[in-house]
Amino acid sequence: MALFAVIWSYTTNASVKEAAHAEHLTFVKDAAARGVLQEAGAWADGAGALLVFQAVSEDALRSLLAEDPYVKQGVVVEQHIYQWNPVIGPLVGV
Repeated sequence: MALFAVIWSYTTNASVKEAAHAEHLTFVKDAAARGVLQEAGAWADGAGALLVFQAVSEDALRSLLAEDPYVKQGVVVEQHIYQWNPVIGPLVGV
């Protein structure tokens, strides 16, 4: 298993984001409960988010992310995925 940092940029269309929000929260809460999603949060200005996932591969993570309502419903307009190796903090060794 590896850790991945996912950086999202969101649409500026507030109604698109609002329409997908409840389903997205259910999705990420389930991912967190399963230990797949380690950390997540939106930027203070609401323009996007940072999420940290544990996955067997980037391809497996991309498949999971494709099912997120924010991705499926067009909230996420840009996505960057980086394999991440933390050296300080609670995620070291995860």
